[in-house]
Amino acid sequence: MILAQTIDVALQAFETKIASPNRVLQAAQVIDSFLDRGVDATVVRDIQARRLQKTVQYAVERSTFYRELFERSGVSPDTIRDSEDLQVLPFTTSEDIRDFRAFLCVSDDELAAVFTTAGSTGDPKQVYYTLEELERITNFSALALRVRHRSKLRTLIALPMRHGLWMGSATAENIMRRAGGLPIPVGAGDPRDTIGWMQRFGPNLVASSPSYMTALTEEAQRAGYQRPLDVIMLGGEMLTDEQEAAFRDYWGAEIIDSYGTTEIGGAQTISLPDCRGFHLNDFHLVTEIVDPHSGQAADEGELVFTTIRREAMPLLRYRSGDRARWVECPDRIPLPAVELLGRIDDMIVAGDVNLYGRVLAEALTEVPGTGRRVRIEVDKVDMVDELTIYVEGEEVSEESVREAIFSVYPQARTSVEAGQLLFDVAAGTDLSDQIKALSVVDSRPHSRRSAS
Repeated sequence: MILAQTIDVALQAFETKIASPNRVLQAAQVIDSFLDRGVDATVVRDIQARRLQKTVQYAVERSTFYRELFERSGVSPDTIRDSEDLQVLPFTTSEDIRDFRAFLCVSDDELAAVFTTAGSTGDPKQVYYTLEELERITNFSALALRVRHRSKLRTLIALPMRHGLWMGSATAENIMRRAGGLPIPVGAGDPRDTIGWMQRFGPNLVASSPSYMTALTEEAQRAGYQRPLDVIMLGGEMLTDEQEAAFRDYWGAEIIDSYGTTEIGGAQTISLPDCRGFHLNDFHLVTEIVDPHSGQAADEGELVFTTIRREAMPLLRYRSGDRARWVECPDRIPLPAVELLGRIDDMIVAGDVNLYGRVLAEALTEVPGTGRRVRIEVDKVDMVDELTIYVEGEEVSEESVREAIFSVYPQARTSVEAGQLLFDVAAGTDLSDQIKALSVVDSRPHSRRSAS
């Protein structure tokens, strides 16, 4: 316990103050030496438990939502001593945090940033941060990067820029600067333009999403551009084995993948080369996997997060909507790991037809001329469900899109013909500001789908 307390105090001091790039590099060397000697996982758990106890007390004292939740549940904050004790609490859902003011633990004057979710379903949610929280995220992420990569960081940030309240692009620049690098934020527009930026600046790192990196790699092949990269850092959506192999083969780069959400503080996990899963940041999170139906602990199920280094909007037992399983990862990082398996509920019920967003998106990849991103919207028009498919590609045939959908869901054609479903296609849509390959928006009144 004394060792855990000492390390916790040192980490908090590092996270809170604005760290110079030299200090980040020095701290990375210290962490690296600890990892070489081997870190006892119980020390990490002790630090996590200390932070969890403080967070619970803080949330109950300052958050209207959690004060009322603890009162209704008949639970005393003093009884929450470690991660196992959390199971006595109800879950927090995405619908709950739409009333963000009930979660705020600081005054409006202390708020320094607001980010909105850019996930796969529903309307964006507002998530607020204090200045100190932003410094913690920046310092810790810069430290993690420098533990892995010590040389120059001339980083092309090819992430969407139009969605100015998305956390990803907003924090990537700050992290690179804090780590002593040069960020080059060019956005995720026309891949031909991005190749031009790469030719001009010669980055050795690229931060992007798997979908956009795929488009960028294909454009580089067409243009005959091939300059080795040291690292490709990815996030925002699931990375396939095929994509990872293609990026590694063409660019000769190490692939570092990440997972996170705006609600929990951005990318709070990391998957290094040869990792079997994503290592969880147990210094900032308590992570559970529960059966999505019973809510009981499970080896495979829904990821549930409790934030333990948040000030503005700490969350206790937040249901992410993402499916995962626990995995063993035989490397030197003393943090548990999970394998992501997709969304818990990727199903859309429209016109009495059960449609899965990912199945629809995969069907559209067979349509000539389509881009990598797809947007699916569901609404009501005069009490009839309306399904609209937005696809990239100016030369795409709308009829081809319709036939691709009907080929995997022939019952949808039947529903359209029977007047139970309205079906529209919007080809040539500009989806460059969409972070994920697939976006699903259900705008029907009283929709049971939640945002992520």
